[in-house]
Amino acid sequence: MKRMNVFLGSILLLLSTMLPTTMVQATENKLNIVTSFYPIYAITSEVVGDLHEVRMINSGTGIHGFEPSASDVAAIYDADIFIYHSKSLESWTKNLEVNKGNHPVQMIQASEGLDFKTVEGLIDDGHDHGEESDLHGNTYDLHSWLDPIEVGNEAKLIAQSLAKIDPENADIYTQNAEKIAKDGEALVEQYQAKFNELDNKTFLTQHTAFYYLAERFGLKQLGVTGISAEKEPSAKQLNEVMTFVKDYNIKIIFVEPNVSDKIAQIISTNTGVAIAVLNPLESDPKNDLSFLENYEQQLKTLVENLQ
Repeated sequence: MKRMNVFLGSILLLLSTMLPTTMVQATENKLNIVTSFYPIYAITSEVVGDLHEVRMINSGTGIHGFEPSASDVAAIYDADIFIYHSKSLESWTKNLEVNKGNHPVQMIQASEGLDFKTVEGLIDDGHDHGEESDLHGNTYDLHSWLDPIEVGNEAKLIAQSLAKIDPENADIYTQNAEKIAKDGEALVEQYQAKFNELDNKTFLTQHTAFYYLAERFGLKQLGVTGISAEKEPSAKQLNEVMTFVKDYNIKIIFVEPNVSDKIAQIISTNTGVAIAVLNPLESDPKNDLSFLENYEQQLKTLVENLQ
């Protein structure tokens, strides 16, 4: 019996010395992936699945006007991979590349290969919404994550980039990206039928972030211009707004979460239009839904309020 106890003790001791090594190897096989903001985080997380750790540096606010803190930059440089949407939208990424030095982090521009939509005559309302102009004065809208088809395309581009870095798991990345793309196609088919039934296909937003959504589903997005949230509108401005609301039969104005709705409140007070929230999904909704499930919530909001 004593020999048996000694034998079992030796086995347990051997296992205890082996276990930490096994766990360290499993951890080392996981890549540390950092992303810039919610859409990229959500899409990357679905492409990666359970293979690696995915984090985002900016979860609580929109990406427009965001600048990474010193700790954010440190987290990016400490990562194996940093994934962002676009050098034009996240202009601060250009400095990251320049100052990277010997940091081994690999940087992926997720939209590289996408053709951003050109919006002729998109009005600058004094806010940075992630747009850039071409030589003809037209504007490229960078909010491609607001089109389910483009979400699928970006997922595939992320999968391709990850496959080059981690070829062992290339098939998993590809399969997950294909699922996202198919889910996006199904969502478009489902809601295109709903939007086709609507007589009113025009909606008013305080900020024009939804061109991709409107273009995909055959809707018309109108934006508020000429009114400042910092001062009361003049009688002439109010008259112009009231005429605008009447001409386009506007019943509701959509505002974004985490953005002042003062302009919308001014319009509502003077015209009687209702106010509702339409989320461009720049910041983390802090729920357990997938990106496309959160996107569907915005489609439901539009359908319900345009009826």
